[in-house]
Amino acid sequence: MRALIRLEGDDVHGDLGSLQDWLGREARLRGRIARERPVPRPGEMGSAAEVLVAALGTGGAVSVLAASLGTWLTTRRSRVTLKITGPGGRSVEVDGKSDDVLKLLHTVLPERREDDGDGTR
Repeated sequence: MRALIRLEGDDVHGDLGSLQDWLGREARLRGRIARERPVPRPGEMGSAAEVLVAALGTGGAVSVLAASLGTWLTTRRSRVTLKITGPGGRSVEVDGKSDDVLKLLHTVLPERREDDGDGTR
C-alpha cells in the first residue's frame, strides 16, 4: 500500500528533506520512503511540488508511520501541515495540534496484518 505525504508550510523543500531523513531512521520504514514528483491525472495541470511516498507493508507499518509523523510534527518550530493520501484517494491533514495522528491516518490507511499462514488475517 502506498501513501503520499505532502507538506504545506513556510519551508516545504527543507521540511520535506527533514521528514524524509526522520522517517528513514525508523527501522520499520527504512528503504520504504521515497521522494517523487507526482504524475498529474488526466485533465489536471502538472504540479511542481514533490511528495514523499511511503510504501507500507503489513504488520504495523501504519502505526509506525503515524507515531513517527506525530513526533516529527512536535519537533517543528515552524508551522507545518501534512496531507496524507491513501490508495483510494482519500486524504487527511495533520499538524502539530492534531491529537491522535494514528486515528486520523487509519481513516485513509487501513492497517493490514500479516497472513498467519492458513490464509486468514
